[in-house]
Amino acid sequence: MAMVLLGKTQCSICGAVVLSGQDLVCSEHFIASQSHPLWRYSDSAMHFSCFQEWAHREAFVAEYNQTIGRMVSGNGTRHKMQADGIIVLLPASSSGVTDA
Repeated sequence: MAMVLLGKTQCSICGAVVLSGQDLVCSEHFIASQSHPLWRYSDSAMHFSCFQEWAHREAFVAEYNQTIGRMVSGNGTRHKMQADGIIVLLPASSSGVTDA
């Protein structure tokens, strides 16, 4: 998961410093190739409000769910990023791994 230092970390979309009390969208490092157009947003913090208006939001969510969302933990759970950027833990009974 992205390391966030309140008052120091910048939103990877708008560049403003992240402050205490602001809602954030954060992800772990999931895009390996630096040539990928969304690479710099992987393993970063973004203001929730910036993320909602971001032109690349849908592509970012889809990429997350195509990589991290397909990984199933030993207990059968997996993570899924919802359209708003919130990451949820799906229980073992949710076996479909192709939804975005």
